[in-house]
Amino acid sequence: MVERRARRRSEGQQLIELAAGLIVLIPIFLIIIDLIVFFLAATLNDNACRDAARAASVVQPITADTTGALPASSPIRQRANSVVTKMQHLDGYIIGPRLLQVSLSSDFKRPINPLLGGNFEGSVEVRTQVDYKLPASIPGILPTQVPLTSQQSFPLTAVMAPQIVPL
Repeated sequence: MVERRARRRSEGQQLIELAAGLIVLIPIFLIIIDLIVFFLAATLNDNACRDAARAASVVQPITADTTGALPASSPIRQRANSVVTKMQHLDGYIIGPRLLQVSLSSDFKRPINPLLGGNFEGSVEVRTQVDYKLPASIPGILPTQVPLTSQQSFPLTAVMAPQIVPL
């Protein structure tokens, strides 16, 4: 009889210890999952932004507005957008990436003599954003969605073809 009581107390104590341990371990596990998906979202956004800037740097620039921003019809912006939209994403947790802005740097210069052609100077700057939805959100403590932005710059490698043909 005494052994039964001791065994029941021991089993009850083990159950309480398990419950207390799970109360501590489950939030730690959920935070680890959030950090992993956050790292994936940030990496995806940085890669998309860098690849878009690299792809846009080879297209011959057209006139930008006074801030250097390129219109949606610009071939540079269209090429950057096509790269960004092809990037992978995790359905439900990472929304995007999407192109926010494409602009030419303030030191942008066309070739000196348009008849002879030449290299463009300056760089193209791209800004992208992804929305990261936390898989394990804690209401009131952690937000349900966090926007992550990235900005990359890449030197222009576009070349203007000569307008005259040498003899």
